[in-house]
Amino acid sequence: MAEKLEISKSKVEELQKEIAKLKNSIKKKKFGLVWMDVPEAFEDDVENKLPILREIPEKAIINDNDKTTHILIEGDNYHALTCLNYTHKGKIDVIYIDPPYNTGNDGFSYKDKRIIDKFPDGTTVPKDHPYRHSYWLSFMKKRLEIAKNLLKPDGLILISIDDNEFSQLKLMCDELFGENNLLDIFYIQVRYAEKSLNEKDDFQKLIELVLIYSKNKHIFKPNKPKEEYDLNKFRFRIKEKGKGKELILGGKKVILFSKDEYDITEEVVGNIDLLKATWATGSVLKGNTSGKFFHSYLENRKKIDGLGNLYKVYGIGEDGLGFRYFTGPKRKNATKGLFYSGIPNERRSEIKQYGKSSKEKPIINFYDYSADFGNIRHEGGVGFRAGKKPIKMLKHLINLHKNENAIVLDFFSGSGSTGHAVLDLNNIDKGNRQFILCTDDEESICTDICYPRIRNVLKGWNNNEGYGDSLKYYKTDFIGENNVINATDQDKIELAHQAGDLLAIAENTLYKVKENGFWQVFENNERYTAVYFREELDEFNKFVSMVEKLECPVTVYIFSWGDEEFIEEFEHINEVKVKTIPQPILEIYKSIYNLG
Repeated sequence: MAEKLEISKSKVEELQKEIAKLKNSIKKKKFGLVWMDVPEAFEDDVENKLPILREIPEKAIINDNDKTTHILIEGDNYHALTCLNYTHKGKIDVIYIDPPYNTGNDGFSYKDKRIIDKFPDGTTVPKDHPYRHSYWLSFMKKRLEIAKNLLKPDGLILISIDDNEFSQLKLMCDELFGENNLLDIFYIQVRYAEKSLNEKDDFQKLIELVLIYSKNKHIFKPNKPKEEYDLNKFRFRIKEKGKGKELILGGKKVILFSKDEYDITEEVVGNIDLLKATWATGSVLKGNTSGKFFHSYLENRKKIDGLGNLYKVYGIGEDGLGFRYFTGPKRKNATKGLFYSGIPNERRSEIKQYGKSSKEKPIINFYDYSADFGNIRHEGGVGFRAGKKPIKMLKHLINLHKNENAIVLDFFSGSGSTGHAVLDLNNIDKGNRQFILCTDDEESICTDICYPRIRNVLKGWNNNEGYGDSLKYYKTDFIGENNVINATDQDKIELAHQAGDLLAIAENTLYKVKENGFWQVFENNERYTAVYFREELDEFNKFVSMVEKLECPVTVYIFSWGDEEFIEEFEHINEVKVKTIPQPILEIYKSIYNLG
């Protein structure tokens, strides 16, 4: 009986805590999203151990060239994101994710910490589940909160979703990323209107959505689509046959030519030295300098100057001419005229230098990818269709960021479509983007789908030629016996000993070239990372001698109980940066778990 009372008391205390949380949340929020924050079973791991990344060398795909080495991480994406908060905080240009849509039949399950003993494989979330939205929002918020830290100031996050959780997701993202940082919502047609999934349904869904947020809207500048500047509109030539009459209108010098004092001729083909004609009407009268001048000073001049005149107005235009021609009304009942402009100086310079000039267009928010979704089974050589996205769409989304050397993260990588899209985009524009993919291995999706697909795309499959980049494969793992706050000296020693792969990822020096029981050395084509993880003085002196012999720039990590940096020992070596472990790693973890 006493045991039952103790269990009941524990349940009551747990419910009281949940009620207090809700009350506190409601007090804080005047407008927004409130839900039951359900603890997730993985929290036991991070509450009791220290996460790391560990390379699986036998799964590396190495091509002998100078192309990019990409990263695939197998494990719970929360643990992967925790580690990436140390290695890539403020370094990611683009995040694209395609999370479970919580449709009730998409396989989304939630490992509810309170009942995991009853459902060790997780709680499946059907449409009528009372915690349906709370489970999903708890799941997403934990991951998006720490993912935000990874973005550069001009970084971009794109999230695919459908109407099951769109409203909830938007409110949550407005809070996390700032409503002002919502750039747009793309509407994606994913299937043909003629193709019905279920003829019994009254409504047929054709559209999915992509939420697009920037880290800072004022810093991010989108990569707008471009079209070649059209010279064919510049076909007019104006010849002055008389001296005209000088006027002052709106504070500007104006020469008035009567209809027999000028000629306007139109050529068949446009030319860089000819003029373009634009009607001074409609919105042009308010949003264009020339239109405004015509509206204010020339539109009603026919009562004074008569019909069919030409006005040469000095001090207007960005074409380097120093003036702009206007024609007045030619009929008694007319009020509008034309103005003639040359090619803007910036365009003229580009055309002379490069032979052409490109003009940016606005980004639209509807795209029909139904054909690409229909042919998706062929992409990557893997037979996976559940939520798979076409690489044509993903290339378009990734390319919204201008950086052709971007780091692109997908922590719901599924079949690896984002990695495929990055490789294909690099092949098209000769960029040097690097992808980081994270996925668990539930139903063997990482080992049997994602990894084989990336291997296919790198090495080639069927009649498709491989792209030749390389890949490093990592798994999330845990070390130590305690959490960040309670970490013992032994936990810290073990973290330092096992942090080598984590540090290599942080420095993007992914290739281990030397190691012994005291230190490790990693490299890329440009620099080294050297890690010393023991306290033996004799071995440390040997380590310093080894670093002296490395010819490239080196980042050195030294085991330290505090923040001592050992800078003096490396002062005589050029291009060396010295950092400490493991305390900086522990501080990052502490900030994520809100411990202490």
